[in-house]
Amino acid sequence: MALDLVLTPMAIEPKTFNAGDKVRVTVSFKYVIGVNTTVKLFAGPYYTNLFGKHMVDPCVGQADVSLVAASTPTDGSATIDFLLIPKAQGGIDNGTYGLRVWVEGTNAVAEQDNVIIVTGNAGSGDMFTAMMPMLMMLMMLGMVMPMVQGMGGEETE
Repeated sequence: MALDLVLTPMAIEPKTFNAGDKVRVTVSFKYVIGVNTTVKLFAGPYYTNLFGKHMVDPCVGQADVSLVAASTPTDGSATIDFLLIPKAQGGIDNGTYGLRVWVEGTNAVAEQDNVIIVTGNAGSGDMFTAMMPMLMMLMMLGMVMPMVQGMGGEETE
């Protein structure tokens, strides 16, 4: 069974969401297939860094889409929901993300950079991260100061 499926390129305007929000994506596609079948369609946010593109796996949603046999290119559409799980629960951090939609087992992929803006994560983890360099410096001083004081050559009784 061969499935020929092409996702329509996305043209989405950037939108701001809060951590914990549900995002609904509607996709359009054309397909050709010899027999009735069901495919899994996935959607979720991704970020790009020095090492490439990375999906935020806990936030990926999926939908089962039933396709009726068609010998000529046929229009189809589907809706996929995914949840922006907060960072504190192992999910997404505040920032700007791309959106990727793909069909399992095919090379049908559509993606668009910088369209999901996430805000609203709790600040407690962010404050600790911001203070980490200062805490490291204090710890280093705490280890070095006793050694430096002992090098003065003075004896105490």
